[in-house]
Amino acid sequence: MRITNIHTAAFAQGEAYGDEPAWRFLDLSGEHLGVRVEETPVGGTTSRHHYHTAEEEHVLVLEGNATLHLGEELIELGVGDHVWFPAGERLAHHIRNTSAASFKYLVFGERKQDDVVFYPHGKVVLVKSAAGVQQYTYESREVQE
Repeated sequence: MRITNIHTAAFAQGEAYGDEPAWRFLDLSGEHLGVRVEETPVGGTTSRHHYHTAEEEHVLVLEGNATLHLGEELIELGVGDHVWFPAGERLAHHIRNTSAASFKYLVFGERKQDDVVFYPHGKVVLVKSAAGVQQYTYESREVQE
């Protein structure tokens, strides 16, 4: 369906990260642009700490407050704040709901088959290709420029 009302549509349950509470999402994606309304409960996180090699990613805060973890920096986010993460920038990010209420946001970005997602804290890499999505563990090494 091409028309969805974000106030009346049913949200799906996301996967919980360890002991953290599970998040909810409403997928509004098309073929080339990923779009979701997501809701992270108190104490939850939007994702694992990561960065993309080929996909640009954006977050727009709709309700609540949270803390953006951008590399090692902590930045407070509130309603109306927009943050974007350029493709290829080796600066991992995630957002943690450190407030006393639910955190709701719009997340959108490109969908590319040649994207590689690095999760530096877990030493895991996710490779997207025409053959599907593959996950690998890796050993951290300095990158030769």
